[in-house]
Amino acid sequence: MRIIKLSPKDVDFPNRESVDEYFNNKLRGRDVAGKFLLTKGRISANGITAGETIIFSYETEITHIAKASSGRRENFDLDRESYPYYFLVDVNTIVPAKGYLYAVESSLAELGIIKNIVRTQGWPLIPDTPKVAEIWHSLKV
Repeated sequence: MRIIKLSPKDVDFPNRESVDEYFNNKLRGRDVAGKFLLTKGRISANGITAGETIIFSYETEITHIAKASSGRRENFDLDRESYPYYFLVDVNTIVPAKGYLYAVESSLAELGIIKNIVRTQGWPLIPDTPKVAEIWHSLKV
């Protein structure tokens, strides 16, 4: 499971409403549906895999969950200077979600998985286990 933190510094996410617009319309409407652009250094070449579960958050609020439908790929579009990579989100798996990162961090700690999720800028990777999958599924609205 990967936790992706969306930033209000990103042009696509100036406010909470823009996050819903992005997942409901923009991501689905791209030339390649589900193309989630990545800045340099955000995820290593083998850092995300097809089928991986994802939690998306905005300012610690969990907004959506989904699954990746590809690994990291090189972006050859005009915006490649700012976003040299991307991965595909399986748009058929995007679901609105509820909760906060601190609750996920706490639930993981109960499983013995100690991760600094709330206070890091990184996009933490959590090993997929049946119990972690239960946490992910519990976030669905």
